[in-house]
Amino acid sequence: GVDSVIKEIIKWRTVIIGAVIILTSYIISDIISGVSLILPSFLLAGLVVGFIINETEKNGALNGVVLGVIGGIITNVILIVMMYLQGYGDFIVSIISTAMIYLVLEIVVATVGGVFGSLLRIEFDKSEMEYEEVEE
Repeated sequence: GVDSVIKEIIKWRTVIIGAVIILTSYIISDIISGVSLILPSFLLAGLVVGFIINETEKNGALNGVVLGVIGGIITNVILIVMMYLQGYGDFIVSIISTAMIYLVLEIVVATVGGVFGSLLRIEFDKSEMEYEEVEE
């Protein structure tokens, strides 16, 4: 049923690699340097996931969605907890609603990244094939 279809389409190991890329760049950029690169890191991770899975744009997009959801939940939970610990508890409602907007953006960006990654892979494979033909 649905489970087997999800297992075939969603490449969990690749999505986890993507989530680690997001988390690492989040920690380096936002927490250490104070410069937010969160959306570019979702795009990059989406590209990586789309490229690695080596499937259709649709599957690239679906894996990007899953990546965006996982990465977005992790980074936004960290953000909310940090804001709360820094004494912004009174503003928790606006912080959470802002985080929801970020989450939607992050899912969209990771999805776009997944599509681009798939397209890049298709082009990459085409150029590899052309290169091999020249060699013979």
